[in-house]
Amino acid sequence: MIKSRNLVAILLTASLLINGSCVKDEEPQYLIDVPLQEYFDRFASEAALRNVVIDYKEMMISGDIRVISTPNVIGQCGHTEEEPNVVIVDKFYWDDADELEREFLVFHELGHCALKRGHIDDSDIQGNCVSMMTSGTGLCNINYTTATREDLLDELFTF
Repeated sequence: MIKSRNLVAILLTASLLINGSCVKDEEPQYLIDVPLQEYFDRFASEAALRNVVIDYKEMMISGDIRVISTPNVIGQCGHTEEEPNVVIVDKFYWDDADELEREFLVFHELGHCALKRGHIDDSDIQGNCVSMMTSGTGLCNINYTTATREDLLDELFTF
């Protein structure tokens, strides 16, 4: 009888170890840093006004403020196996940026991640960028103001 108890104990222990080690893969979490959330929400609202549906969970898009060590890069839409679509905003830029600069950067990166848009460096006759999707390399002047915002948003969501 002692032997059968030992056998039962061994089988139970083995069963617990096997079941405990077979943890199902959890569904990835697509988190958005709190300071970015209002800009992500605003992007989705502006898209909806133009009949474009944005669902960050379905698109698997997250957002993160962190130090970007690459020179002259203030934001990016990263694509890795761990983070399929992550908007990364440089912490140092974010800390010094004003409201419109923050919005422009987040909307630009979401243009890549959510809308799958590439860079557009076309300019108007004054040399101003005609798209928020400019590469920022100086081929056109970024002129994102309250006066130009609506036209640039209309262009952003027209593709």
